[in-house]
Amino acid sequence: MKKHKLRVGYIGTSISSYFAGEYNQRPRAIAGLEKLAAELDFELIAIADEMMTEADSARAADMFRERHIDFLLLQTAACSMGEQLLPLVKAAPRIGLWGTPDPEQEGEIKIHSLVSMSHFAAILKRYLKHEHIPFKWFFGHVETGEFRDRFAVTIRALTALKHIERARIGWVGNLSPGFNDMVFDERLLRSRLGLAVLPHELGELVRRAQGYDQAPVNATIRDIKRAASAITVSEEAAFDRVTRLYLALRDLAAEHDYAALAVQCWPSIQSYYRVAPCMAYSWLGSEDGMAVSCEGDVLGAASMYLLNLLTERQGSSTLLDMTALDPQTQAMLMWHCGVSPRHFANDDGIKWVDHVTLGRKADDGPYGVAGDQVFAAQETTVSYIGDDGSSLLVIRADIIDHEKKGFDGTRGWFARFELNKQPVSLMDLINTLTVRGHEHHFAVGQGDVTDELMEFAAWQGLRLIERLPLRNYLQVDDSAL
Repeated sequence: MKKHKLRVGYIGTSISSYFAGEYNQRPRAIAGLEKLAAELDFELIAIADEMMTEADSARAADMFRERHIDFLLLQTAACSMGEQLLPLVKAAPRIGLWGTPDPEQEGEIKIHSLVSMSHFAAILKRYLKHEHIPFKWFFGHVETGEFRDRFAVTIRALTALKHIERARIGWVGNLSPGFNDMVFDERLLRSRLGLAVLPHELGELVRRAQGYDQAPVNATIRDIKRAASAITVSEEAAFDRVTRLYLALRDLAAEHDYAALAVQCWPSIQSYYRVAPCMAYSWLGSEDGMAVSCEGDVLGAASMYLLNLLTERQGSSTLLDMTALDPQTQAMLMWHCGVSPRHFANDDGIKWVDHVTLGRKADDGPYGVAGDQVFAAQETTVSYIGDDGSSLLVIRADIIDHEKKGFDGTRGWFARFELNKQPVSLMDLINTLTVRGHEHHFAVGQGDVTDELMEFAAWQGLRLIERLPLRNYLQVDDSAL
């Protein structure tokens, strides 16, 4: 998948009766931003000249438009006039307003930056309210934590947004039967987020899998087996089929420049190829960092890809169900049947096993190969892009050590939940997700990226899933109507 660097423009406005030049406001800002550009991996397009008039701003706006910047960081390097802002509002799709402190807090005022940052914000919200211009404010010098931490969240969120807008998802097969809650409108998804969904037949995937020479298949099987702490697969030939499927999915994604895949893993592919694809998804996630959602869940694939962009980890996120509750520990078991990458596992590692449900009662079953692992205790982010790309679920949770291992498959006990950065009880969370009819899959990534998700939602105008406290009477939700 091609890397898309965020293009950040910088300009510092001021007027001549103040001391932006004497205090090196612009050089200081640019030097610090250049360091941050290397650290956070964005492209900086900075104007070092003094910008003291509306005409200066107009010329700068033309230059920024020609350079196609994604985000304009407008520093009030010193006190500025409202007219200086107006030409710049069309220079980029998103704007940051940046104020800095005065060198002293008594005597003659030298910079007066904060008031102009506030002035510009009020113009955007009031005088230009009909244009609905999104902006974020910053305060503090470029090298300070108060600026850097807040700015880093913005860079990560907007970088993810830029990738999402250009992303292509390969959809192999269709939704698994009965998964009606995950039906989506591809036109709305594209118009709201820019995501493109490209279809492929399962037969195309199987033919590709069957076409590989045996030598690379055998070499990959050896790598896969070496990674396991145990193997209890009933049929040795199952490794050959699922490894071929892994290679086919990997090469399909590379050939079409797919950011993620959504694959229908049952029931049709079992009749085509006698395979449960779980291990292929797990291996793609751990070894290739590729988000693959099971059961043909396109919105799940998009959600996993978003988490992958934000967590910046080598391996992929995973996709899970809510499966069991433990009121005593206020924990929820989140599980799927063997698809999670091995980097989620505790010290026991991942085992390769027969699929835990498919074919277990059939004469020609069971099918293989799937993963079996208990997740290590760790901090996680749980998310999902829902409602045709108009809503976003934002949860932080801890995977905890638990006396019960949970159901066979890939799983962990989640507790200490936060919804939209606010603590939420287990039952209030279950009530919120159930009454609001949230899609029944959940993308899970390692680490806490909820700040970035909240900012992503704000820039993109996505509706957050709001807490709905549990009550004993019937609760009706019409928030998404």
